[in-house]
Amino acid sequence: MLIVVFLFLLGFILITKGADIFINYTVIIGKKTNISELILGATIVSFATTLPELTVSLFASLEGHTTMSLGNAVGSIICNTGLVLGLVGLISPFKVDKSMFFSKSVLLLISVILLIVFGLDGKITKNDGLMLLIMLAIYMYTNYKSVADENKKISKSSRKKENTNVSELICIGIFFVLGLIMMVVGSRLLVDNGVKIAQVIGIPQGVISLTVIALGTSLPELVSSITAIKKKHHAISVGNVLGANILNIVSVIGISAIPNNIPILSQTMKIDFPFMIVLLLVLILPTIKKDRIYRWQGLLMLLIYFTYITTMYLMYIVT
Repeated sequence: MLIVVFLFLLGFILITKGADIFINYTVIIGKKTNISELILGATIVSFATTLPELTVSLFASLEGHTTMSLGNAVGSIICNTGLVLGLVGLISPFKVDKSMFFSKSVLLLISVILLIVFGLDGKITKNDGLMLLIMLAIYMYTNYKSVADENKKISKSSRKKENTNVSELICIGIFFVLGLIMMVVGSRLLVDNGVKIAQVIGIPQGVISLTVIALGTSLPELVSSITAIKKKHHAISVGNVLGANILNIVSVIGISAIPNNIPILSQTMKIDFPFMIVLLLVLILPTIKKDRIYRWQGLLMLLIYFTYITTMYLMYIVT
């Protein structure tokens, strides 16, 4: 059992350090292409920080642990919104870009509605997964348009681009791939040993994926967002979380549903989805109205998140 716990913790270390390296070098790549922080957060950074959730859920689905696939993705959305943006809003309230926040929020809400509708029959089927992948294509196209529009603005200005030599490009590429490999290996360790820990303790797979593993795979979003607000780059934080939440549905769940249908547990429909919806509404509605994330929003999202964790604890530990 000690070896299992050690490998589980090693998975945490690999996935977080790997994500840290990966994010650092995707940020460098973004800066060298003169992509704005706002677009950077919603595209490159969110894709990077969602890779742990994708690899964890895909490996879980391939190995038949399908409840873990959905639980990890939904739990990550709850953690990203309640814990990550809750802390960001509480520590440093900030204004958001109205058009970007509105467009990403609409895509996120559409993705959530699709997920809930698809889950009404008790499972996410392969066909449902394909529909979610169509949403992924739409999301990627909107990101492409955003980057293209950003590049047009840059070309009209006289902003000077950074020169990068071949050796520097090779160095960036090596660390980029290294971070990715560390995340994949760490994700595999989390899945394998997370399942063993769940079996030994007697906690259902869905619960451990919604709490411990979801928190572990959300650490890249948390670390990158806290780092961003310390450096006064708030746009990266909110773009990162919105983008990551969209990808958790259309990419993580969509891809994980292709190898095997994903069953929807009663707990997911009655507890997980309602908490996820409430958190997203607390984030989106006031922010769209005032173009700002307030400290009271951050505090409320944190309270909702910890209420969710407490509810899970009372359901499966105390009883």
